[in-house]
Amino acid sequence: MVSSEQVIQSLQPHIEGYKSTMSAISFGNRRYIRLWPVLILLSIALLLVWRNLQQAHKIAKIGAHKSEVSLSNDSRRKSYLEYEKPPKITRRVESPRTKELRQLLKCRDRSLRFQRLQHGEYWLLQNLVIGRKSRLVGCAESVTYTTNGDYTFFDNLETVVTRWRAPVSFAIHTPGYDLSTTLDAIRYVRNCLPESELIQDWVTFHVYFSNRHIPEFVPFEEAEVLGQPLICSLANGSLAPPPYTLVPRNESYKVMANLTYPINVGRNIARQAVNTHFIFACDIELYPSLGFVDQFLDMVANNHSVLALDPKQPRRVYPLPVFEIETGVEIPANKAELLALYGNKQAQVFHMKLCSTCHMIPNQEAWLNQTSSQKDHQLHVFSKTLRKKKFGAWEPFYVSDNTEPLFDERVTWEGQSNKRIQNFAMCLLGYEYHVLDPAFLVHSPGIKEFSKKDSSRLQYAKEMTKFIKAKIEPEYRVLFGQNKGCRT
Repeated sequence: MVSSEQVIQSLQPHIEGYKSTMSAISFGNRRYIRLWPVLILLSIALLLVWRNLQQAHKIAKIGAHKSEVSLSNDSRRKSYLEYEKPPKITRRVESPRTKELRQLLKCRDRSLRFQRLQHGEYWLLQNLVIGRKSRLVGCAESVTYTTNGDYTFFDNLETVVTRWRAPVSFAIHTPGYDLSTTLDAIRYVRNCLPESELIQDWVTFHVYFSNRHIPEFVPFEEAEVLGQPLICSLANGSLAPPPYTLVPRNESYKVMANLTYPINVGRNIARQAVNTHFIFACDIELYPSLGFVDQFLDMVANNHSVLALDPKQPRRVYPLPVFEIETGVEIPANKAELLALYGNKQAQVFHMKLCSTCHMIPNQEAWLNQTSSQKDHQLHVFSKTLRKKKFGAWEPFYVSDNTEPLFDERVTWEGQSNKRIQNFAMCLLGYEYHVLDPAFLVHSPGIKEFSKKDSSRLQYAKEMTKFIKAKIEPEYRVLFGQNKGCRT
């Protein structure tokens, strides 16, 4: 196979000869005047080829480095054949609550199985690695936390699972050699962390990549991922460093190939792969208060009126207030601990310094002042609103029945507004937002402030805003209806 360096060297004599020919041609010679347009086009073509080869060579160097620390494809395929699958976990006997909810929701159980699928321009390995307990969960038995990211977000997974303790559907963007790092990361979090047992039980991993950036190695099945050798401890007995910390973000294939992050593709993939009636579409850096899943299911079972069971009723979703806390502060387990941090000015509403209206909830001050100990354990609907007027820019994270519009996949993380468009569609459809109490979300510690990283996204955001106004918004008003009170 010819390397990019060999191609560059082979082109060098032609480029030098071309330069000599150009210098020998005189502008005053009529004989060559007609050749100039051709020569100019040839110059541009050679320049583009040269630049592409240089970029390919740059990416190839990183890929070569990765291959030095990875097993060959053949050895991978050989070693996984010896992998022994763990024993299956028996499906639990349905509780009275599950039986009641199944009858109420009229839902059907769905099996989780590995599939290779096309998702627009992306190839998707859906349910590549399935959570042992998640595989057996019934449709009315739990709530699935659906999320997305790339290998650089794996450091949040242990905290999410420890607090959620229920199914998690995780869609991971893995173009090119980022897939190799991701597979190493999956094996690591399932085997080397203090809470690896919980991750094995509950997290189901999906990977996807553009058909223009297909990895050289793609696993055929779950056993091929889990059957590879893994080292959790170093020779001195200390914990081996996580694979997702060994390849800096700026050396990832995504960055080297100058790709944007298709955040809404990941969100939709994670949503569409679940086997529960209720989902919680959330960002992986947002951590839920403890005990939420049982609290929510108890609320629904004890008070059927919180659901829109009549088709004539407006559709509804159930947002959780979102907060951020200072670096170094312990993540609050319940509302009492959250309010203590809030009172000490160690916690605030999420994105308060970036977009004060984006995560403001209806009757927010009353929510913050309600400290009844009885309701600290019983979830209830605190307030409700439409996404209009002062809440026209709201970007809530909510529990739903997974029938709300999908996220628009033309919008990237860099372009911002990636959640806002979906909420615009829901406004046009008349969705109600029933805010819950005392449950909440906390972003991974650190108060968000405007940074140079945010300023680099401004150009993307400016162009995306134009596209939304000119293209997406008119489409949505045709598809979902007219309502002057709704805005993107």
